[in-house]
Amino acid sequence: MALSVKTQEHIRRRLELALPKWGALAGAAAALALSIAFTSQSLHFVVVSDTHGGSVRIFTASDDVEDLLEQSDTPPLGEHDEIVWSQIADGELMQVLRAYTVPVTADGQTREVITTGATAAELLGQLGITFGENDRLTPAADQTVTEGESLTLQRVNYVEYTEDVVIPAERQEIPTSLYYRDQDETMTLQEGSDGLDTVTMRETYLDGAWSSTEEIDRVTQVGMIPEIIKVYGEKAPVSQFVGPEVVDGVPTEGVTATYTNQRSTGYSASGTAKGASGRRLTYGTVAVNPSVIPYGTLLYITSDDGQFVYGYAYAADTGTALMTGHAFVDLYYETYEESVESAVIPVTVYVIDDAVAAQYQDQNDAILETLLSEDPS
Repeated sequence: MALSVKTQEHIRRRLELALPKWGALAGAAAALALSIAFTSQSLHFVVVSDTHGGSVRIFTASDDVEDLLEQSDTPPLGEHDEIVWSQIADGELMQVLRAYTVPVTADGQTREVITTGATAAELLGQLGITFGENDRLTPAADQTVTEGESLTLQRVNYVEYTEDVVIPAERQEIPTSLYYRDQDETMTLQEGSDGLDTVTMRETYLDGAWSSTEEIDRVTQVGMIPEIIKVYGEKAPVSQFVGPEVVDGVPTEGVTATYTNQRSTGYSASGTAKGASGRRLTYGTVAVNPSVIPYGTLLYITSDDGQFVYGYAYAADTGTALMTGHAFVDLYYETYEESVESAVIPVTVYVIDDAVAAQYQDQNDAILETLLSEDPS
């Protein structure tokens, strides 16, 4: 239904009267909404970290350093203090780097430099001081010099020289009970001679003062030859071969037979001689009657009084005196003089079981190989 002209005019006047009131309300609401939106967007978390104190986390709308220091109860900045900003997961980190003084000693004088945290190299750079790769920095060049520390630069110089050094011949003693009858007796197996080395030395000077001397290279011009001497050693075996542990002159295991108060003699032969068994003769090989003691049997031989110890030995040879019973065992020596030295000795012979002897076969084979390699013949 259409409204009359009069009714339409009445409605228009009512609206004109009401619009100013509703417009003001709408404007206020819009301003409030804008204010809330602005505030919510500017509020954020800031962690204020002071190198002279702890860290404080605040919720703020400010980005002003002085405001943030005041809000976090952090002391104000000093003249040389610095601020460093960085982003963190839920806000920002404002680091307050407090300045401190570092004493720097170099080239005979000490100066001071102000920093908020720099490496030794950087501090020297601030003072215009250069350094070489051999110079010593304390702390190291790439380390930060912390508050309370000092920095020291020492100039390093090297002086190198060479000298010839005589190497005196060493005396190597081989103990043996062979000389139990004359304990002052010795036998020289190898004459010794001095050696000569050319040695390069390096002297280190710190700030011009000597600090140390070290050897950095050595070249042997003439090799030293040791003097090798046989000397008396109480109960030291003549033979180098090994077997079961010996306690009080008796093997602790594997003894299958014991022959006491037996006559032993001594003999020697050429350096390449072999026994009747085909085995090469060395210390630790003995002649026997093979019908009593088979070839290859491991024996332990010592004098009845225990002063002379031939040690572990292998039955490897025979002879007329042994077959006729004039001697029970003939001990091999590498020199005629030694065989005479121990011509006749009453001995006790311990026969070692084959199974036990087999446990030491590899060791004794290696010893024999060494003995043969050392034999100049």
